[in-house]
Amino acid sequence: MALVDISRSIAPTTAVWPGDQEVEWSWTARVGAQEEASVNLGALQHSTHVASHADAPLHVDPEGKAVDALPLSAFVGPAEVVDVGDASRIRPEHVVNTTAERVLFKTSASALSDDEWPGRIAAVAPDTVRSLADKNVRLIGTDAPSVDPLDSTALPAHHALIDAGIVNLEGLRFENVPPGRYILIALPLKISGGDAAPVRAVLRDASVQQRPE
Repeated sequence: MALVDISRSIAPTTAVWPGDQEVEWSWTARVGAQEEASVNLGALQHSTHVASHADAPLHVDPEGKAVDALPLSAFVGPAEVVDVGDASRIRPEHVVNTTAERVLFKTSASALSDDEWPGRIAAVAPDTVRSLADKNVRLIGTDAPSVDPLDSTALPAHHALIDAGIVNLEGLRFENVPPGRYILIALPLKISGGDAAPVRAVLRDASVQQRPE
C-alpha cells in the first residue's frame, strides 16, 4: 500500500505562528552519555498548532468541542485534493465540481519548506465553507497555517466551519501531490481538552483496492 506523507515535520527549526511556543527538543537520558542510562529518552515542548494539525472548535469558541471529542471518522476516508494555484483566496468556484466528503486545498504554501513562514496565504472564504456544507463535506484541509488571513482576528472561516460542523486540518504539504481523489488518514493526537492536536497525515491512492481479510 503506497502512502504519501503530507505532514510537515516537528523540529526545533519548524516555523511557528509568530509569538507562539517554538519547538524545543531535549534529551532526558542518553545511552553512553550517562553511566546509568539504559535508554535514550527525549522530551518535546511545542504548541498544539505546530506543523500539520487539527483544529478543534475550542480554538476559537470557549464553549466549543475539544479535539479529543471530534469524530475520528471525519479524519479517515475518501478525499479530493483541489489545486487552487496562486489564488489569493479560496472561493466557491474552486469547489463547484467537488463531490468528496473531505476536501484538501493545495495552494502556493505547499512550496514552502518546514522552516519557512508565509508572507501571505490563500484564506478560505466563508461562502466556500457554506458551499461545502451544502455538499455534506465533513472535513477540509489546507497547506496554509490557517484557514483565515494571517492578520484576521474575527476568524470568519473558523466560525463558519464550526457552524457547518466541518472539522479542519491546517499546515499540510502537497508539494508533489497532483490534484485528484485519494484516501485520507490524518488522526489527531488524543489530547484531553485540547484546542488542537498534531496529526501525521497521509494519502493513499483511491484506486488501490485493499486485499480482503
